[in-house]
Amino acid sequence: MKAAYKGACLAAVCLCACNPQPARTPAGVRTAAPSPTPLPPLLIRGRGTATQPVSMVHQAGNRRDYELRAASTESRSAQNLAQAKFQQVTVTFFDKDGTRLTASSPAASTDQRGRRVTLSGGVHATTSTGLNLVCDRLTYDQQTALLHGEGHVRITGLQGGQQEVLTGSTFTSDVKLTQMVIE
Repeated sequence: MKAAYKGACLAAVCLCACNPQPARTPAGVRTAAPSPTPLPPLLIRGRGTATQPVSMVHQAGNRRDYELRAASTESRSAQNLAQAKFQQVTVTFFDKDGTRLTASSPAASTDQRGRRVTLSGGVHATTSTGLNLVCDRLTYDQQTALLHGEGHVRITGLQGGQQEVLTGSTFTSDVKLTQMVIE
């Protein structure tokens, strides 16, 4: 029986030796946490049809800020970055009072980090109040709810029963095109 007890003790010692414990870090010594592996960028492509275009709605609180419709899209997304490009685009921007500005262009892009929508390649826009806008490039800043246009800016509309035309190289305005600086 004593031999069996000694054999069991010897087996227990051997088993402990076969299961080494991880080395312990001395007190007061810090080890670096492993850095997370960055996620690879995600690429998404989409095509709409004439009756069902690619569609995206951006909301600010409980109201629509803008609605974008396009023939096609390509979106790249990585950590803290989301950008999308669109082809054959129509974007409707909504003012708080319900006034709309609908703009069309051959191309557009959205930048989630910069909170901007940019239409390019020749922009044609009309407000729900009847003002018309033409420019090369139009950017909407979601934080300020302001439009900024560049290149061959031309705004037309009726003022006191007469056709008025404003021209310049740049402009900044609200969606209604009423609070405007044109240069």
